[in-house]
Amino acid sequence: MLAQTVRFLTAPFRLIPWYVWLVTGLVLAWLGRNILLIIATIIAFHPIPVPPIFQGEPETIAEARAQDLRHFHHVRRNERSMDDAMKARFDAAVEALETEAADLTDAEFQLALARIQAIIDNGHSNGSATRMVASFPRLPIRTTWMDGELRVMRALPEQQALLGAELTHIGGVPAAEAMMRFRDAFGGIDASFVTYAPLFLDTPDYLAAVGISDTTLRLRFNDGRVEEVSLSPVEPVEGANRYYSGDLILPNWRETDDWLSVRPAADPLYLQHAARGYWFEAVPEMDAVYLNLARNYDDESGENLADFVMRAGDEIAAMAPSVIIVDQRLNGGGDLTITEPLMVRLGDIVGPEGRIYMLTSGNTFSAGIVNLAMAKEAAPGQTRLVGEPIGDRLQFWAEGWWFSLPNSGFRARYSTGFYDLQNGCEGLFICPWGSLHIFPVIVDDLDIDIPAPMNWDAYIAGRDPAMEAILAFESG
Repeated sequence: MLAQTVRFLTAPFRLIPWYVWLVTGLVLAWLGRNILLIIATIIAFHPIPVPPIFQGEPETIAEARAQDLRHFHHVRRNERSMDDAMKARFDAAVEALETEAADLTDAEFQLALARIQAIIDNGHSNGSATRMVASFPRLPIRTTWMDGELRVMRALPEQQALLGAELTHIGGVPAAEAMMRFRDAFGGIDASFVTYAPLFLDTPDYLAAVGISDTTLRLRFNDGRVEEVSLSPVEPVEGANRYYSGDLILPNWRETDDWLSVRPAADPLYLQHAARGYWFEAVPEMDAVYLNLARNYDDESGENLADFVMRAGDEIAAMAPSVIIVDQRLNGGGDLTITEPLMVRLGDIVGPEGRIYMLTSGNTFSAGIVNLAMAKEAAPGQTRLVGEPIGDRLQFWAEGWWFSLPNSGFRARYSTGFYDLQNGCEGLFICPWGSLHIFPVIVDDLDIDIPAPMNWDAYIAGRDPAMEAILAFESG
């Protein structure tokens, strides 16, 4: 009986060849390793903050704010960029806010939280500006900062006549000054800040929080007229899309269908497939290929980014262009590992005599910046940056997690993985593991070589100053 049992149990090992078992074992080991690596990566770089349990529904504003501040401490616990002095400032600011939180308006409380986050002074470790304004009534216009001007880029139908006007003052305060009153609520550099700061200028509660209670707008129209208008705020719409102000150069990006957009007289290349996150086409008059890379994650086209990267590399190489133009002016980031195979290949595609032009703006952030560094490191003598300064420093902390406070809804953020694009990164629990096969990426700088800011006159005429600058450089 024992022999029969042993024979039955060992039958698979006699019937299935040894090499099948070997391959199966290796596959299981590989899967197990990767599962463990994923778990370890989440623990190391994406610790998820657990919301307070058993705290009950708050009965007063003071209790609600206290609950939020207890949960807000996850920023302090998990943010890895903070030194001791920064932690002391952070703790003191939280303690000060605890004493006055119950007396603040909702906007004042969220702005105070954002100011505490800004102590970290890291572009990734800010509160979410789009979330901060989402629950408040807002004026029926949306503006964008464009080469030193605030332009009305969206309006509800009743305010259609305001589209394209320059917003010069709010309540008698110059618009640029009003915007900078929010500067201390966001870490990072100005180039990124101006891409979302206009969100607060159409939100009366936040204007009041920085001392602007009069929301009368002074507008300068394209025919030279100057008018003052008073607009009634509109209640938020549940489920509306949320966009940074810097995104609004794309006319199809609207919060809801009833919003009207400024429409340029023509569609330059960057607007011709605005619904796509990545695409390319030939520019024969320049012996060039234009590659639009507006995001580092999958769009809704049905072709994932990884497949696009492989296809684009092969098809662009077959075109044999002498110039490649990579437009990342709206690339706010994503997964930098997906685009690495294409970025490091650009120099080989154009050859030693070819040129690579990388179009940038303050919207170019996170993985978009790393894309620039990867291309420039691989082909330093061929790569030039065109447009406006990028949205972050070359040393920054990313990864981490977003989380919402239970009562105010404030979207807090902490960062856990370090990137240093000038010196490299060292440290197993400092540098993100998912990028170890790519880093270090080291460049001297990512400064603009050919300045070409987007300005209103060019935008409304349907021209692209960056493409014009490249054509002039190529011709010169």
